[in-house]
Amino acid sequence: MKKNVAKDLRHLNKKVKKLNRMPLRKIKESVCDIIDMKGYGLALLLHKLPDFSPRRQYKIARKIEDFLYFHSMDGAKLLNRLGIACRKCHKKSLPLLLSAYVDVWTKAGKNEAELVSMQDKAYEVLKTKADLTRKGKAIEIIGKSEDKKYLKAVIKNMIKASRKVGDFSGYHFIENSLLVVKKLGGETVLRLLINPNSDNIIKKMRIEWQENDAAVMNELLGIGRNFTDDFAQTLLKVIDLSDFNLPFASMIQEGLDHPDKWVRQTAAASMEKISKSVNPELLKKMLGDSSPEVRLMAISSLGGFSQEQTGELLEALARESGDTAGMRLNALYALHAQKNLPALKRLSDSSEAVIALNAMGLSALLGDSRSESLKKLLGVYLGLKPDRAIELQRYLLELSEPEDLSSLIELHKVSESSLAKENCVELIKLFMAKKDGPRLEKVKSDLPESERKAVELLAA
Repeated sequence: MKKNVAKDLRHLNKKVKKLNRMPLRKIKESVCDIIDMKGYGLALLLHKLPDFSPRRQYKIARKIEDFLYFHSMDGAKLLNRLGIACRKCHKKSLPLLLSAYVDVWTKAGKNEAELVSMQDKAYEVLKTKADLTRKGKAIEIIGKSEDKKYLKAVIKNMIKASRKVGDFSGYHFIENSLLVVKKLGGETVLRLLINPNSDNIIKKMRIEWQENDAAVMNELLGIGRNFTDDFAQTLLKVIDLSDFNLPFASMIQEGLDHPDKWVRQTAAASMEKISKSVNPELLKKMLGDSSPEVRLMAISSLGGFSQEQTGELLEALARESGDTAGMRLNALYALHAQKNLPALKRLSDSSEAVIALNAMGLSALLGDSRSESLKKLLGVYLGLKPDRAIELQRYLLELSEPEDLSSLIELHKVSESSLAKENCVELIKLFMAKKDGPRLEKVKSDLPESERKAVELLAA
């Protein structure tokens, strides 16, 4: 009986017409009832949607979007009707219906031409005040285009999205939009996003873009006046976090020449991820940057290249007595990042205690045997003055496991000097805080009562 009612157009028409008369607050529930009937209910709602007032259209479209998001396959046979509804509905309902269209096509669509046919409607959505999630669906359609005319709308929305990049919708919108910009505008437009005031980029655009595209080019150069340093930095951060940052290597390289130091720093940080496809010379030039923040990041990113490419340079930077301690330590960390154990071992003999001790600690982390590395590092640690012992504590805590507690207690017992005992006590205190958890509790329960009380006192 239900099946017959669900396909009885006279009965369904009456239910749909009632939506015109009922209070707005009750529409959602009634639309759900019509959709839940299956049959021709959803098809009839889409067909009659343009007949409703804009406010009622929006309420109905909102529910249709929700339903097709969770039940995309149920809309497979209605894709064409959904497209017609997109073309005929009020502009406020368009983002909702287009979002539903993309959901259905993604799940059940086979013909890409169906998506391409909705490009102008997607363009309309980008010019509305719709949220970024729904505009993101429009970007998926624009991404199938070859027409440069869409670039202006895409980039203007990227500027808006950059203010909400902390939300997933903002981040996702920019990530997908970058792919569209690359496809429609190429490398030159990608570089323009980072450095819109660069004479070289502007000249290159004027040379590359054909006369037919001059109007679009002038629009993009005009939008470029609205780009801020924060916008460039945001784009580079999105690229750095993206799984596919290699296609945007040109933007990262452009960032290295940006007049703002924070943009240069962000670009230098991103170089590590694309190290397999770019020349380290680009980063080596950044070692002479006027900003210490940029130099620090450049040194860190050099660790993303192979030992053969940058190992010798990083070792020399770590030894450079004229540079700041921060720069030299960053060089050590970069050597650790490229697992350059030979260089770190050589630096362990440095005449400067800070460099030597950190090189020892980083070497220990790369050692084949954790227990042997821990034992050797403890041997050095016990004989250090407190201000130097601090340098090794973080490495010892990294190497140790909760089960090493009894060994540390034994080491305290057998230590003869007061300095060694003091260092042991400080390490056990830190150890108790760092390793706190079920495993440490198990180890403590196996200790003699006197030792257990002693370490608990230290922890407190």
